[in-house]
Amino acid sequence: MLLLVIMLLMIPSLAGAGERKPKGTFGIFVENDVFALSDGGYTNGVDLVWLSPALDAGGGRVPRWLDGLSRKLDPATGAGSRRFISFSLGQRIYTPEDIKRRDLVEDDRPYAGVFLAGLGFHFRKGNSMNSFQFEAGIVGPHSFAGDFQKILHRIFGWTAPEGWPHQLKDEAVLAFGYDHRQKLRAASVAAGPDWELIGHAGGNLSNLFTALGGGFEIRAGWNMSSDLGTSLIGPASDAAAFLVDPEPPPSEPGRVGFHIFAALDVHLVARDLLLDGNTFRSSHRVDKEPLTADLASGLALGYKRFKACLSYTYQTRRFAGQRLKPLFGSLDLVLRF
Repeated sequence: MLLLVIMLLMIPSLAGAGERKPKGTFGIFVENDVFALSDGGYTNGVDLVWLSPALDAGGGRVPRWLDGLSRKLDPATGAGSRRFISFSLGQRIYTPEDIKRRDLVEDDRPYAGVFLAGLGFHFRKGNSMNSFQFEAGIVGPHSFAGDFQKILHRIFGWTAPEGWPHQLKDEAVLAFGYDHRQKLRAASVAAGPDWELIGHAGGNLSNLFTALGGGFEIRAGWNMSSDLGTSLIGPASDAAAFLVDPEPPPSEPGRVGFHIFAALDVHLVARDLLLDGNTFRSSHRVDKEPLTADLASGLALGYKRFKACLSYTYQTRRFAGQRLKPLFGSLDLVLRF
């Protein structure tokens, strides 16, 4: 909650003065299994993200201590390196496959909700990017995930989830994430058809999720944006869809850009509170799989300062005995001010 207050106080100063100056980039990321005509497992995720203009270009102003921390974290100091700061708010909802049951479904994943606020530091130099993100939040009833899902299902006339009394107990979350991205094959700066190969690697450390991971994305299209790829909701990853070159990208005002993409990510998981159960209290748990993968594909469309992306993600099973094949759809909307 303290992090949320800090975020709200800083956004006006980050925007900078003057109507003609950049005001940053806003994005909304929605992941839901209803896009894949299913309901259960990882059933919903929403992230709201605001990214500052480039701080080194005078596009944003931050308190001295925050600017100092940003400079110390920058692993690519020097000409051509640009610094950004992001703020995010997000909620995730997880349920077993059969949400009609009122008893504890012992052989399926626990009911769980997560609410997180994040502060990110992002550094782009040419075709590479480093991101650090700190998050604070809560798992349990006070994430209000159960209440949100019940209201949403009531509005749309969907099956009422009955098992939320068995959800994981309240537990505070502190998290740190790092992600490095690199264009292994970059598109030409000239407008027209081209393709790119983007690699990334990083890790997360927290009582919520501790893992190492990496992967690749290949994309091809016309007048592609100069960002660094499409990512699932997660620590230090959302800004990849935001960070464009300082000069107008090929999909300049008046031109439409689009591309299709496919991405593969692999994770080596040491800790997943949502499957392992509460850290210091007795709760429902299942045996997690230590090695998991995500395979995503989709289509992105850009016009002027707007970008939309629709994708589907297939996940390998997250715990032993999981019957439901994890599949969900994502809708990402990004607008540069």
